[in-house]
Amino acid sequence: MRRTLPVIVLLIIASLIRLYNLSLPPLFFDESIHATILKSLFQGTYRYDPAYHGPLLYYILYAPVKLLGESEFSLRILPAITGVVVALTPLLYRRFLGSKAALIASTLVTISAVIVNYSRFCRADIFQLLFTALFVYFIFRYLEREKRLTDFKLDRDTLLLVAAFTFLALFATLKETFYPIAAIFLLYFIFDVKKFRLSDLAVSIAVFFAIYSAFYTNFFTYTTPLTNFSEFPAVKAVSYWKYQHDIARIAGPWYYYLELILLYDLPAFLAAAFAVYVIIKKRTNFEAFAAYWFLSSLIFFSYMQEKVPWLDVHILFPMYLLTGIGLSRLDLDGKKISALAALCILFSAYGSVHVNHINPVNPAEPALYLPTQYDVREFAEKTKNETVYVFTSVGEYWPLAWYLRDHRAYFITAGVEGRSFSSGDYIVVNATNDMRLDKTNLEFVETMVVRCWTFWTTPELQRIPAFLAFREPLTDVSCMNFSVYRAI
Repeated sequence: MRRTLPVIVLLIIASLIRLYNLSLPPLFFDESIHATILKSLFQGTYRYDPAYHGPLLYYILYAPVKLLGESEFSLRILPAITGVVVALTPLLYRRFLGSKAALIASTLVTISAVIVNYSRFCRADIFQLLFTALFVYFIFRYLEREKRLTDFKLDRDTLLLVAAFTFLALFATLKETFYPIAAIFLLYFIFDVKKFRLSDLAVSIAVFFAIYSAFYTNFFTYTTPLTNFSEFPAVKAVSYWKYQHDIARIAGPWYYYLELILLYDLPAFLAAAFAVYVIIKKRTNFEAFAAYWFLSSLIFFSYMQEKVPWLDVHILFPMYLLTGIGLSRLDLDGKKISALAALCILFSAYGSVHVNHINPVNPAEPALYLPTQYDVREFAEKTKNETVYVFTSVGEYWPLAWYLRDHRAYFITAGVEGRSFSSGDYIVVNATNDMRLDKTNLEFVETMVVRCWTFWTTPELQRIPAFLAFREPLTDVSCMNFSVYRAI
């Protein structure tokens, strides 16, 4: 009972903070695009495009949307449930870390502002994190017993390695982040190659490519990715994202993720830094890997010119393992360690509650990327069965296109000049088109705030206390506003 009670408590907390009010924030930009691409899977026309990530996400989303209908809830329910499972996965590492370190790590994953947020989000990141964590668990289980490279055997260890590669394959079919993370892991485990059996590797690699091929070919109904080199998923993925890195599509300073960590997890980070120091002095194999996992992920993502908060989940998970190690290794009595653990947890939990529940569209929060404002959903609800013309540039109309999917809505990226409208039509224009619109016979209705943001990577330092205490912005807030008119 003493071992199961903490698990039950964490399960309840993780479920509540991920599932409660799951539909509260409107769909963000990427969520609405994923929802739209999902329709191609329903129609049998889905083709892999690295800009919108791997096919498994859409197969995962298929069942709840099919059963419950398309809504914010149905699009987010499986990420949320997966997030609950992710919160408990550090407990699997008890055999490697000890119960105390694993429990602290699991608690931090349970309440992490960033990990919770992307458990309540229609993206692939939380599924990636689960598959990565399970891969690590099973491969270290495989390495527990000594083996020789030339042995030929099919036993329990074979199944453990097959399980590890199965989760690795599922990760590979989700998102292009797989390739750098797989390279990071390969660089570590290549030095342990003598601890693997070649026969186990052969079976596991075969299982990996069977799963990989099945998903990228729509279960072998579209085989071009396997017969055309330029269409092979890995080639498309690496080529596309190398180009995004080269042009610095979403650029940011090298300290982007470090700053994100410090704003939400400062005490946990300090404990993790202490753990790295301890591990360097005296280490076990798994602890050394946890330090390597955290540091290599932090360095790689800090280097890449794709600075977005959801990638932080890949840095935070191993960091929380290190936090558990650091606190459990302190030469202090139990009460002092508990107090330090409580400080880490409360600091993280305070930010998490604000990000995910109190104001989940607050542009001041670095964990949120261009959050959609409530105006979008409210406009869609009050214009049902109406005709709506939206004049904007390509890309700006998300997530408005999803919210107006059942309207008589027309999205026009050409100019607004010379247009005429019937009485009662709604005309929605971005700032550029608003200056060119002939407002004769038009009545101004409202300004619709679509999404807002702050450039918090260059904060005004004097604002940091107000942000930490009251979640006030670190820099000035900017918004993308549309003007709404009605024809009279």
